[in-house]
Amino acid sequence: MLIGYAGAFLGGAAAILSPCAALLLPAFFAYAFGEDRSRLVGRTVLFWVGTLLTLVPLGLGAGALGSALAAHRGTLTLVGGVLLIVFGLLQALGVPLAVPGVARRGDPRGPLGAVLLGATYGLAGSCTGPLLGAVLTVAAVSGNALYGAALLACFAAGMVVPLLALAWVWDRWRIGERLRPRPLRLGPLTTSWVQLVSGAAFILVGALFLATDATAALGGVLDASAQYRLEGWLGSVAGAVPDLAFLLVVAALGGVALWRWRV
Repeated sequence: MLIGYAGAFLGGAAAILSPCAALLLPAFFAYAFGEDRSRLVGRTVLFWVGTLLTLVPLGLGAGALGSALAAHRGTLTLVGGVLLIVFGLLQALGVPLAVPGVARRGDPRGPLGAVLLGATYGLAGSCTGPLLGAVLTVAAVSGNALYGAALLACFAAGMVVPLLALAWVWDRWRIGERLRPRPLRLGPLTTSWVQLVSGAAFILVGALFLATDATAALGGVLDASAQYRLEGWLGSVAGAVPDLAFLLVVAALGGVALWRWRV
């Protein structure tokens, strides 16, 4: 299957229908509670950076990074799941931890937590289906490692589109403003309901990640044949979009977003 940047992007967006979607909502709520719009969008961008850490090496094709990531996926799954559970416990109990990227009072909803969640979601992205297979095939046979990495970066960008939509709804309904932290005493520890809920979301993602081998044992929203047909149709649609046209549209949207942010 021939596939370009548009196809890679649509393939990532279609991940919402795959078993990977089981991590999407818990991951979003893990870092969203108590955040305003600018911080929430920033955390979502860092979530995307985390997906790049695990997906882009695959786009490097025959490189050592891609091979190592595939060979040690089980170990990475174990480490990632355990770290998320530990982060969740720290978050829920308000235990202080002096780690760069972790906010005061042990709150993992800082940059490090968002990147770790994104890396976890990216590692689970191997369950997404034929479009990812097409992306990896093109990346492997193109002979251009940078092109392969760019394809996987587009795929990762598509994977975070549902999170950006959630961020828009979150801000429009002022959910972050309504969920103001209320202090809660747990013996010698002081936490809040917001920390308890977001910590539970971290723990849920980590436990789900470990129990399902990075969601490989889960079913998606659609069955395998329906998802294959849908992704095949998306691939045919995206095949009509030249890479240059897709990049120009992305640049235009990025310019508009930057202008609105500055205003």
